[in-house]
Amino acid sequence: MTRFFKSLLPFLLVLPLLSGNARAQAPAGLACADRSLATTQLHELYGEHRIGYGLAANGNVIELFAAPNGSFTLFATLPHGLSCLIASGQSWEPPPEYEHYAGR
Repeated sequence: MTRFFKSLLPFLLVLPLLSGNARAQAPAGLACADRSLATTQLHELYGEHRIGYGLAANGNVIELFAAPNGSFTLFATLPHGLSCLIASGQSWEPPPEYEHYAGR
């Protein structure tokens, strides 16, 4: 449980900084932040890079971020740029190779 809380901590610290409009549009109960801030934190704190994405039927972009050490994060990014955490964890297989996301 401590690892889970630790992985959410950067996002929980950012929540008060979001505008009221952004929070009103975010799904209730999810940790959300501006996409650029969330992805920068994933890279700087956990070494994660986007390894895949797809467009959901509701217009959201589902993005998977992972690091060679096996940590991963799954986001739903809303059309207006707000990213909401769906899941995060360890032991993603197969771990991404550096060449796979070096240019991202």
